[in-house]
Amino acid sequence: MTVLVTDGHLPYPFGREMTGYEVPDLAATLKKAQAAGVTVLVPPFTSDGRDAALVQFPGGYVAEIHQTTQP
Repeated sequence: MTVLVTDGHLPYPFGREMTGYEVPDLAATLKKAQAAGVTVLVPPFTSDGRDAALVQFPGGYVAEIHQTTQP
């Protein structure tokens, strides 16, 4: 399953690239990010062996933050 969060423009190659960041602890990272003003656009979900969330940073930058899950 792929989840796309968009402002009406699809990700690259359809018009907009999306960057992802791997972190060791998704829940802790999201907590710190929200305290710093980040908005969670899509709450944590599991897909393709990882837990991920889509966030928007102050200024509008949208990215995926994910944590690899153990098999």
